[in-house]
Amino acid sequence: MRLCPNRNETFTRVDGKTWDIQTNNFGERILSKDTNPTQLWLIGDSMAMGYGLPTKETPAFYLKTKYKIETRVIAVDAIGTNGIFKLLKESLDSTKQEDLPSQIYWIWNPSDFIDDEREKKGLKRYLYPIHYKLSRNSYLYRSLLPSPPSNVYTLSGIPILYPENHTTYSNLLQFLNDPAITQKKLNILFTWGMSRVEKPDTKDPNYNEAKIFFIKQGMKTIDLRKKTEDLFKEQKQVYISGDGHPGPALAELFADAIAKDFLNLP
Repeated sequence: MRLCPNRNETFTRVDGKTWDIQTNNFGERILSKDTNPTQLWLIGDSMAMGYGLPTKETPAFYLKTKYKIETRVIAVDAIGTNGIFKLLKESLDSTKQEDLPSQIYWIWNPSDFIDDEREKKGLKRYLYPIHYKLSRNSYLYRSLLPSPPSNVYTLSGIPILYPENHTTYSNLLQFLNDPAITQKKLNILFTWGMSRVEKPDTKDPNYNEAKIFFIKQGMKTIDLRKKTEDLFKEQKQVYISGDGHPGPALAELFADAIAKDFLNLP
C-alpha cells in the first residue's frame, strides 16, 4: 500500500481534533512542495508517517524546524515488515545515486507482529485493502468481524510474547540480510506503545525480545522507552487519546533522538 499521490487533505480524529496530510507524486508524506530531502530517510508504518498528527506536530516537522534537517518520509499506515521492506527497496531503486541517504531511521513497534500476519499473498493480498477500508469506516462491518489477535497495541487484549518462529522475525531476517540494504545506514528506534488504559504498555514483553533480536543482527538500536515514561509522568501528550498513535510529545522525542544521532550531538 501507498498513500495517494499529490493530495492535501484534512481529517478528524476520534478526539474531535483535525489533522492534515500532504503527499508528493510518490505518495510520500511531505511538509510542503518545496522540500527536497536526500540524506536522512525515515521509514516505517503509522508511527513514522505521523498518523493522526497535523503536519506541524510530525517528527519530520520537528527535525526541520529544530535542527534544519530535511527528512524523506517513506511510511504508510497499517503496513508490516514486508511492506516497509518493499517500499524502501522501491525508493532506493528509483533514487539517483547522489540522492541516496547517508542514514535511514526505522521507528519500529510490535504492531508488525499483527500487520505481518495480515499481509497475505494471492487473492487475499487484493482483498485486504478492501477489508481495511471497511473496518475503518463501517460500524456494521466491524461488528461482524471476529475478535482480533490479543496484543496490547490493538487496545483489545493483554500482551503476549510472540515466538521466535513468528513470521515477523522471518521477515526481519530477509529484510536485514538483503544486499540492497546497507545495515550500517539503518538505525532502529522504538518506544512503548499505548496500552488500552492509555498508559505506556510496559508489560508488553515483545520490546525486549525485539531489541535482543536486532542487537544479535548487528543493528544499532535507539531505545526511547525510559524517556517516554518520563514524558508521560510529566503529563505531556505522548499518545493521541482514544487512538494509541504517538502524540506530539513522542513525535518530538523521535526527532530529538534522530537528530542527536544523525548530527553526532552529545
